[in-house]
Amino acid sequence: PSCIRSENYIITFETEEEKFPIFGKKYQLKFTGDHCLVHFPSLIRLAREAGLEYVEIQNLTEFYDDNRAQFAGLLNFVDPRGKLLARSFDLLGLYTTFIFQKPDPNLVPPVCTP
Repeated sequence: PSCIRSENYIITFETEEEKFPIFGKKYQLKFTGDHCLVHFPSLIRLAREAGLEYVEIQNLTEFYDDNRAQFAGLLNFVDPRGKLLARSFDLLGLYTTFIFQKPDPNLVPPVCTP
């Protein structure tokens, strides 16, 4: 079968054809390491049960662009010069960041008026 390989994943297409159809091409995506899928509504529910509030969901590419200066050391996607590693760039769009926070116990909730 035909495939696309990278250091991080392999995409294998079921049948070899000269021309890909516009829709309906079946494929398998396999990562080199273990990865977990997260059902977002369930994650929000579990976080709420643990006392956390949902803040934001963002594609990792967008999160990286928005926060590269603040979190560059934690993200580990850059070389010593601060440039994005080529092997990381193609994977960023496949991941999502979830941000939750503990509510401030000193914050008084707003009064609801009818």
